[in-house]
Amino acid sequence: MTGEAWLADVARAARALGTRDPEDYARIAALLGLGGPPERPVRPPVDVEPPEDTPGWQAPAREDDDPDRPREDDDPPPFGRDDTGGRTGTVTFLVPVDESAPPAPGWTTPALPPPRGRADPAPRPPHLPLLAPRSTAALLTMVLSRVSPEGELDVDRATEELSRARPLTAIPRLPLSTLRHGVQILADTSRAMEPFARDVEDVIAHVRALAGVAGTQVLRFADVPLRGAGPGPRSTWQRPYRPPRPGGRVLILSDLGAGGPPLNPWRATEREWRATVTTIRQRGCEPVALVPLPERYWPRWARSLLPLLSWDRGTTVGKALGARR
Repeated sequence: MTGEAWLADVARAARALGTRDPEDYARIAALLGLGGPPERPVRPPVDVEPPEDTPGWQAPAREDDDPDRPREDDDPPPFGRDDTGGRTGTVTFLVPVDESAPPAPGWTTPALPPPRGRADPAPRPPHLPLLAPRSTAALLTMVLSRVSPEGELDVDRATEELSRARPLTAIPRLPLSTLRHGVQILADTSRAMEPFARDVEDVIAHVRALAGVAGTQVLRFADVPLRGAGPGPRSTWQRPYRPPRPGGRVLILSDLGAGGPPLNPWRATEREWRATVTTIRQRGCEPVALVPLPERYWPRWARSLLPLLSWDRGTTVGKALGARR
């Protein structure tokens, strides 16, 4: 036995085909994997002298010069196969045809993009700010500006004082909204504000464009400023928190402890935020908060503590003016 074929399989196949030729037995055995193709015996050449009237370049025909019979000097076909077709009393073998690949399937959906290499940086998704880009500058100007009597001459007031024969001890001027007193930004870096990190940087860039880099002070804190605040990482934070100089605006970018995990042990309390707002007002400054949550999630105590503004696309300049009042 060789592999899964037996010599009895060769005898059974030869009996079914009705052959007794040794060459056919060898071909059947080769097809069953029991041996190689049979070697054709090489016949010795037969020396035949041509007749005298036959030209020297033409050799007489021999019995084995059959055009349909393979030449003896040709290589034997593989597995004893004869491509000339079957003959009477021999085993007929099929000639394989060319194989062609099946047609490519027509996919109905586009192919996925090739995978990125490990060294290729991941593409950053486009940033959609919370505030409407067209009204962000006007909205922040309305929230952060301070009304001061620094406008043009108030002609009506000056006329009234002079008509009553009163001296003008100071030149009366019209009220003007200005940002020259500076803005201090308190940016919350707690876990609850991580999803809004790009929005925080976007607001900081807008405020710097309005009030100037020198007139904008950025302090970062976690949960509440009383635990420490500074311009950079935690190593630069100072405790207690220091408000800006008198007259400035303080913009608080925080959720005021209303967001984040429900079991957050570091969540800011009402008492801490009340102490922070009191410290800011004792310094002569006015705080205002941008809260990235709907109004229904705002703490009740925060509504009466300081002006709140929803950090959302639906916030308009009119709502900002109402929050200041």
